[in-house]
Amino acid sequence: MTWIYLALLAQLINAGVVLLDKFLLTSKSITRPLAYVFYVSVLSGVAVLLLPFGAVSWPTASVIWLSLVTGAAFTFSIYFLYNALSSADASDVAPAVGAVTALATLFFSFLLLDGALMGNFLLCFTFLVAGTALMSYFRFQPRLIGHVLLAGVFFALSAVMIKLLFNTTSFWNGFFWSRLGNVVVALPLLFRPANRQLFWRNILVSTWRTKVFVLASKFMAGLAFLLTLMAIKLGEVALVNALVGAQFIFILV
Repeated sequence: MTWIYLALLAQLINAGVVLLDKFLLTSKSITRPLAYVFYVSVLSGVAVLLLPFGAVSWPTASVIWLSLVTGAAFTFSIYFLYNALSSADASDVAPAVGAVTALATLFFSFLLLDGALMGNFLLCFTFLVAGTALMSYFRFQPRLIGHVLLAGVFFALSAVMIKLLFNTTSFWNGFFWSRLGNVVVALPLLFRPANRQLFWRNILVSTWRTKVFVLASKFMAGLAFLLTLMAIKLGEVALVNALVGAQFIFILV
């Protein structure tokens, strides 16, 4: 049951990440959520520094495909999440996204992994998702509801695709190529001149405190992500995502 403790520790760290992200997005330190999405996706590549020496091998076609899909799903998920966080309370957004993520993960697991929760596991999953959803007051405008739903669905797709990646290759190899997938998916945002100006202007006008907060947030997010991946590797992906409810207890505290 080590995966449960790994998942809970990841959610404790993620609670701090959500609060830091909320601060950065609402304090206007980051002018637009799209800029933060770009920084997060590119900085996630720094997580490969946690790799042990000699752990990475050249990817097969399936590893490349799964890594790119994982990266695309992750990038879309944080885009919709940050749009929601910029307009609503973190204590409302995070539980709602978590509940949608858990339900969508169960669906994608059944569809792509042939996984199904039975007996007490299904009962526990139901209580975890219901409890997570009830933590939110759902004080959303119609547009924000769409962002919350899409963030949860893409987070779930990212988690299930990375589980498929781990079933295809070793843990550290999957970790490396999935992080690189985030970077590859984010780089096309630079093709649009307006985006390049936005990203560069944000770097120039942001204070040193903002830069330190962004780097601290992404270091914490990388550590939490690594712990979550270990939990997914060892346990059932639907239950790992259902434990996201613990994050909102930490947020409320």
